[in-house]
Amino acid sequence: MTLAEALPSEPQPIGFAVHSPELFAGDHILDLASADAAYRRHSTDELRRVVAIAAELRQYFPKTQRPVLVLNAGGWTPHGFLPVAERAALYDRVAESLAEIDLSPVELGIQTMPPFPWHFGGQSHHNLFVDAEEIRAFCERTGHKICLDISHSMMACNYYHWDFGEFLKTVLPYSVHLHVVDAKGVDGEGVQIGEGDVDFCQLKAALDQYAPGVQFIPEVWQGHKNRGEGFWQALAFLEGVGV
Repeated sequence: MTLAEALPSEPQPIGFAVHSPELFAGDHILDLASADAAYRRHSTDELRRVVAIAAELRQYFPKTQRPVLVLNAGGWTPHGFLPVAERAALYDRVAESLAEIDLSPVELGIQTMPPFPWHFGGQSHHNLFVDAEEIRAFCERTGHKICLDISHSMMACNYYHWDFGEFLKTVLPYSVHLHVVDAKGVDGEGVQIGEGDVDFCQLKAALDQYAPGVQFIPEVWQGHKNRGEGFWQALAFLEGVGV
């Protein structure tokens, strides 16, 4: 199926959001924090294309004038975490990269990240948009917002022994979009809601207080199978706890 065949034939009465790819042609993983200027320029060029596509899609979803664009901004290292003191330079490069792009057609949501992402079948180490205080500082400084990925951030809290309630209190005011899904341990991503470590009653209370009405999607691993069975199960659970 071509892209043209996949697009709606007429405008749809629903909203939409876009998740930027992380992997592009030539095995290029988008990284706005790269110290390699050419690599970072390649990443910003790819992100510009994504923004343009998101803007073009608005004609099919007229209810949404500025769709949320979820972005994995980069900042991983393959063989271990960077010292805390070295992260500031990476955050600066992300901010500089984003400043080079016209983001006015979208509402950017930089995704919160887990400690151990997977790239090309190997486990890496994420340095950026993991720590709640660093996320708050970046958002305050730049005006950018985040996509809070509950599974990613639960795993980060498990690994670093952070209090998840305090994490939510810190980052939810800067959230424009949520990926709602459960997690187990430090690398058990995408667990069905209610079967992992997340306290969803705690999450509901935090959402009501710090981000009422924020949009979200369930992001259960393989949730699309059997006509979306996993997603419907997740939504039924969330409805049961009042989210």
